Amino acid sequence: MGLFSNLPFLKRSQAEVAPQPATLAAEATPTPTLAEAASEPVAEVPAPAVSDAVAAPAPPEPAISSETRAQAEAVVRRVVQELPDFITVAIVDGANGRILAGQWAGHSGGAVEVAAANAEIVQQTRLAIEAMQLGPEEMLEDILITLRRQLHLLRVLPTQNWLLYLAVRTQDTNLALARAVLRNMTIEAG
Repeated sequence: MGLFSNLPFLKRSQAEVAPQPATLAAEATPTPTLAEAASEPVAEVPAPAVSDAVAAPAPPEPAISSETRAQAEAVVRRVVQELPDFITVAIVDGANGRILAGQWAGHSGGAVEVAAANAEIVQQTRLAIEAMQLGPEEMLEDILITLRRQLHLLRVLPTQNWLLYLAVRTQDTNLALARAVLRNMTIEAG
């Protein structure tokens, strides 16, 4: 399996990977014709038993403090001021992929999923760096995802376990400028 094979959005279910035994048996036996099926007796299948057990709800995520949210919003505002032609600017909690603050130009559909996926990419890249045993002086600074018409930059903010995510159009923003702006972003203590 590849380096990114355990990313949740790349995983395939077991049903997709290996055929189930019932599927194999069904493929091995010939399908009866309509006349044969009509002449065979129909067996009753008992209904599955309903369990009284109810799955426990997931514990709620801790609330974001107003100080944390204010710090994240301040960083987003500074990026937007310096790069007004953005698609997305967001601060993401690196531990759980939750968006702490963000602005979207236009439709923001899928922003939560993208934020979680980007946090997972950063976590997997950190694991890869550890596996390479480069030493403590090597730290992840940013990740660039280049698409045909867009650039997606993931900048790790060193003072927090936060990820600064920026998406821009290649026709609107120069890569060097976008990287320089993100490198100058820091978290100020409230």
